[in-house]
Amino acid sequence: MTTSIDNQDDTILQKISQFLHSAFVPEGVSDSYYRFMRWRIFQRFVNANVHVIGTQSLLMGLRGMQQSGVAGAAVSTAAKGGAALGAAAATNWVLKDTLGKVVRMAWASKMGRKFDPDAKRWRFRASLIYALGNGLEVSTYLHPQYFLVLAMLANSCKQMSMLTSSATRNALYNSFRREGVASSGAGSNATNSTTGSRRGSGGVENIGDITAKGEAQIAVVDLLGIASGICLSRAVGVSVQNVFAVWIVLQIMEIFCMFHEMRSVVYKTFNFERMYTVLGKLLLEEDGENENNEQVVDDSANTTTDTGKPSTKQKYKFTGHIPTPEQIAATEKIFLPPDHLARRAIAFGSPGRTVLDPEELDMLINDVFRGEKYFLVVGQDVKNQRGLSARVRQWMRRGTGSNNDRHIDDVGIDPQEQCHIVLHADANNLDILKSALALVILRKKLVKKTKEGTHPSNLNGNDPAPDPRSRDCMDVIREARTEANDIFPHFLRELTKQGWRPPLRSMLGRVSARAEWSIQKR
Repeated sequence: MTTSIDNQDDTILQKISQFLHSAFVPEGVSDSYYRFMRWRIFQRFVNANVHVIGTQSLLMGLRGMQQSGVAGAAVSTAAKGGAALGAAAATNWVLKDTLGKVVRMAWASKMGRKFDPDAKRWRFRASLIYALGNGLEVSTYLHPQYFLVLAMLANSCKQMSMLTSSATRNALYNSFRREGVASSGAGSNATNSTTGSRRGSGGVENIGDITAKGEAQIAVVDLLGIASGICLSRAVGVSVQNVFAVWIVLQIMEIFCMFHEMRSVVYKTFNFERMYTVLGKLLLEEDGENENNEQVVDDSANTTTDTGKPSTKQKYKFTGHIPTPEQIAATEKIFLPPDHLARRAIAFGSPGRTVLDPEELDMLINDVFRGEKYFLVVGQDVKNQRGLSARVRQWMRRGTGSNNDRHIDDVGIDPQEQCHIVLHADANNLDILKSALALVILRKKLVKKTKEGTHPSNLNGNDPAPDPRSRDCMDVIREARTEANDIFPHFLRELTKQGWRPPLRSMLGRVSARAEWSIQKR
């Protein structure tokens, strides 16, 4: 009898567990989804508590405004007591919401294009903006005489944050789709194989399921958080010091949870920053010291320049090492902007960004990059002024550089900043990926030649090298293009093996600086 009762209890618990799983957990998601949701549930619970504290502060600030007489000027002197407070509350509440909606529209029109390729960073920044809005709400209790201004700024911050959160939600949820589950290894047991097959192999489109189940989880957590926040507000009381101290602690906890929440997201699609990071780690310079490291020394490595100086012809080959999406996610920046050289605005530009002679342009298009939908340009950026950030980077290079960097210091500008990609109007993501690979190789070659004092534009090794030009670097540019073409097919195959999605599905963002020219077959 006891065994029968225990079996019935186990059956009931199993049915409840299955019901909860089907109601709140989507099918066909990656392992990173569960790490993400654990942090998100804790973050939303803390956020609900902060929301209660903020609403309490707004109401107390509104009451303080009424008691200070500020609200009396906004209503008729005949209206007293509760009617005056109600009219003032309604007027100020509507004003703050209206101005917040206006800011939301302006934010959407200005920032809409930036969210998809950089969803993690903007989602975390949105949490900081929301925290600022919560702080301004609490400040209405500290300074009730400025209620309308503080409440309007607080609501504006929250509207921007909520818009950013909703705009980046699908991009984040897309990273959780499990692909190719049916082809799991033979070592898994039958249960796991059945579950994997059921969870939509082959890339089932289940964004709706992920979104719906995620919102269901958050609804339950928000209710629990609001109940906890009400109890907490009663325990804290109306002391300004207590309210402010509790808000600081809760806000730090929420930002901590949000950081780890975004760190849990593993993208298998490229944006430009992830693409540049991967490209920078898959190349290895060939030289005599690397003969035993699966590298082949170029027979034509030792050459002589026109000035009689020996020059080492450097060549790059595919090493086969590509970081996995998980490795990139573990080091990806969450708040700070990308590294300077990993920014689209630095890597891509128009032909007019560097002054090109007609002969240079003709050689690049019709000779060096014949048949390609891109070409590389070497030269100083004459369209964009070098501001404070450029001078800071130059100062940091001088402060941390070795004796081998003296030529770069003399030039003043990092040679890696003096080359960029010009895309054809019809270039697709594959062309962008190939051009970025060629750019990485070209940058390495320019840095190497500058350190050795053999830059093509440096005719006198004792004098600082002038600004490089494309006409001085045609051989180096040609080498970069050739080596990129050799590496590119192997690179695409290894990307798939390491779990990256095809480049055609990448989120590389909008590159507006493009040009048109007649593409001729090689």
